[in-house]
Amino acid sequence: MSPNPSKVDIIQAILTNQSLTDQEKTLLIDEFINEIKREYPDLKYHATKSDLTDLQLELTKEIADTRKEIKELDVKLTKEIEITRKEIKDLDLKLSKEIKDLDVKLTKEIATSKSDTIKWVAGMLFVQVIAITGIFFIT
Repeated sequence: MSPNPSKVDIIQAILTNQSLTDQEKTLLIDEFINEIKREYPDLKYHATKSDLTDLQLELTKEIADTRKEIKELDVKLTKEIEITRKEIKDLDLKLSKEIKDLDVKLTKEIATSKSDTIKWVAGMLFVQVIAITGIFFIT
């Protein structure tokens, strides 16, 4: 009993057979491949080493592209953060100046209001003193 030849041995036997024409070899190999497909119908769902290598290359490229996008976004976000920090600093300076101006204005208004109140109180006090003095002299 002779051992079963491997599929590779069969293909090699077909390819090295000198009595066959190229067309006959092609037909035999095609028939052999179809027989393997019938024997293993789920074979198309199994990954080959070539499929895995292609997938690995594709994933490596996608990872490199993603890393590049992340770096670009990092640079963009860093610039935007710096711009935002500058805007916040400018706004802080502007608000500080407005608060100082408002403080000065309020201080002046309070001083003016205080002065006006003292004048009114002094005037009313003077009028009351004259009125009270007038009442004393009339009676």
